[in-house]
Amino acid sequence: MKSKRLTFIVAMIAASLCFSTFKVKAEVVTTRYNGIDRYETAAKVCQDGWKASSSYAVIVNGENFPDALSAAPLAKKFDAPILLTSRDVLNPYTSVEINRLGVKNVFIIGGRGVISQAIEDSLKSRGIKVTRLGGADRYDTAIQIAGKLGKSNEIALVNSNDFRAGMSISAIAAAKGMPVIPVDTYSMPASVSKYLQGYKKADQIYVVGGQDKISDSVILGLPNVKRIGIGDSYSSNIGIIEAFIGELKTDTVYISSAKDFPDSLGASALAPRTYSPVVFVDSPMSYDTQNFLKSHIVNNIKVLGGPGAVTYESEQIAKNLPSAVASIQNVTDTIIQNEKYTPRPTMVVTASDGSKKEVSVDWNLTKINTSKPGLYTFTGTIHGTDKTVFSTLIVKPIPYKIDDLVKTASSRNFYNLPTTVEAQMTDGTKTQVPVTWDYGTQSGNKPGVYVFNGTVDNYSKKVKLTLTVSDSGTSTKIIKTINNIKKTVSVKSSFTLPTTVTAIMTDNSTQSVPVTWGAENKYGTGVYTYEGTVSGYSGKVGLMLIVTGEGGVDPNDPSYPDNPVDPSNPDAVDLGELAAIMQGDSYPATVKDPTTGKQVAVTWTDAVSIDSNFTDTSDYLDDCRIAKFTLNGVISGNRKVKATVGVIPRILAINGDGSTSVGTSSSLTKVTINVLKSDCTDGVLNMSSLSDRIYAVINGSGGTKKAKRLRVLLWNPPVIDLSSASTYHVTATIEHCTSTVAVTIKVIS
Repeated sequence: MKSKRLTFIVAMIAASLCFSTFKVKAEVVTTRYNGIDRYETAAKVCQDGWKASSSYAVIVNGENFPDALSAAPLAKKFDAPILLTSRDVLNPYTSVEINRLGVKNVFIIGGRGVISQAIEDSLKSRGIKVTRLGGADRYDTAIQIAGKLGKSNEIALVNSNDFRAGMSISAIAAAKGMPVIPVDTYSMPASVSKYLQGYKKADQIYVVGGQDKISDSVILGLPNVKRIGIGDSYSSNIGIIEAFIGELKTDTVYISSAKDFPDSLGASALAPRTYSPVVFVDSPMSYDTQNFLKSHIVNNIKVLGGPGAVTYESEQIAKNLPSAVASIQNVTDTIIQNEKYTPRPTMVVTASDGSKKEVSVDWNLTKINTSKPGLYTFTGTIHGTDKTVFSTLIVKPIPYKIDDLVKTASSRNFYNLPTTVEAQMTDGTKTQVPVTWDYGTQSGNKPGVYVFNGTVDNYSKKVKLTLTVSDSGTSTKIIKTINNIKKTVSVKSSFTLPTTVTAIMTDNSTQSVPVTWGAENKYGTGVYTYEGTVSGYSGKVGLMLIVTGEGGVDPNDPSYPDNPVDPSNPDAVDLGELAAIMQGDSYPATVKDPTTGKQVAVTWTDAVSIDSNFTDTSDYLDDCRIAKFTLNGVISGNRKVKATVGVIPRILAINGDGSTSVGTSSSLTKVTINVLKSDCTDGVLNMSSLSDRIYAVINGSGGTKKAKRLRVLLWNPPVIDLSSASTYHVTATIEHCTSTVAVTIKVIS
């Protein structure tokens, strides 16, 4: 009674917490980094982000943006602020920040014509290690910076003469550890072209801006190109942010003027710390900018620069546009005792416009001890706010003691093992828990006594059941196994389910036993299955009915063998037809264990040819056959098995046009497919539409070469966003091919 009452109380508490909500309204908090000039503004950004100390700092020229475009990812890697200076003399605001933070290492971005040797010498005189990253031009400088980042699978290309695209992507690139490389509108510098040779296998190359910023001719031949941020400065800025919105957090947003670069540059080092975007604003505010702010929950807005850069009017508009958190529904999680648990990093809230939004949560703990069952409640705050949320964790108990069972039966043939056992739980209660039994074994020399071992989830020991069978002295024959059945008829109405099935007994004899069939299940078109129960047999009997008059075709399911039980060799379990092998390949080394359903090693003892007819009338290679064999073998436990296997013709070449040309050795690993641009939808090519365009060349019947279609299992990537490029490269995983196939897609206008 006590345990039931406790369970009821826990359930009520959990339910109340699960469905409770908190109504909250949060005003957006704005912070303005307002210096007398760009240098003090950068210093104030630094003071907010690096309050105590920093081993590193990055210094860029406050008047010259090109060298600074690529600096943010470097700053993020070394957790360093970006500070500004003039060319000849270290700016005093920057100097003060370096002293305040106790900086030991400084990266100077740009050559001596951008930041003088005098500034480098003055820093060294303070005992600071200085690393200058400055090439012959802005392109070399960016490449040197990229070299400090290490290898990345992604890269961003920006226009070297327009800071807006670079500033829009810089904070995002920093958060992703992705280098930012400048190029010209209509040409790519030789140094950049050489550098990009290392990105032939890049996961993604982002081209920032439309054709007016970087033309298609510049990026021709680059792999996995994706163009983002098309349009004017403001729509481009929002387009870049939206391209990565799944990797960003909008609880904090930085707003900056698009008319000059220094203010947003300083923030590009701080914003990646919170995965925050930098949004360009102006008066009047762009529709794209307004729509972005309206569609997200923003708790904090950081204004970069004074009113000469971002007006107070723009600040107020930006502050009033975002949705607020209207209500929070607390969460409840349930786990098993000792299971690891980490509080949810995000949760769904209702915004003031009625939409559902995902927000980050800062919990008051990060590690929870789940070694004891019970109900735990902990608190957190929505990131960037002081709004409290609650989470309830229910830790369910596990079994710690299960008594052995002793049972008797008049015949083991008619005894059903229990499906549950009583367990004492770690919270002091007792409950029935599911149990899975192994096959029983005879207990020593005691006739009629059998021992079964059972497994219970989250219980480290085996459950023991001892069964004493009173009639074991007069009859030891019990059912060992019953094979599934396959029947084929032309009309379903002509078929009647059998009342008996053939069972293989423990002495290897066969015996007809009564069977009770359950409900009919539709397996496929014209194919039906039934599940039967036999008294005294713990397993189920399956019957597959194939009705040819309804279009039924044998699905070759190995659970339903073609061959009936062979009374003369009842131990040889028929595994049905295995997956086809290619001419010249070895027979399968593993098969599915009919008892456990797991793949196990098999040793084939002999193979008997049962069909030597060459069949190649199908369009697909997988349906062609040059022969068919019956295999006899042995699996673990010295158990005999048999199976059939078909042999398909060997692949001589692979192509994308259905020809029968064999070509060179590379024709097994490289394919070219021509695609009409008019066949692509909205500039997108779905690779699945080309799955019927891969052919294998084989030696067909009569010695003539034939082309047969191959089935593509996986395209990488599955979709191509078409630009003005005419050639694209993908890979395909194809049936019967041991390695991936390189596919060249040529788009024809």
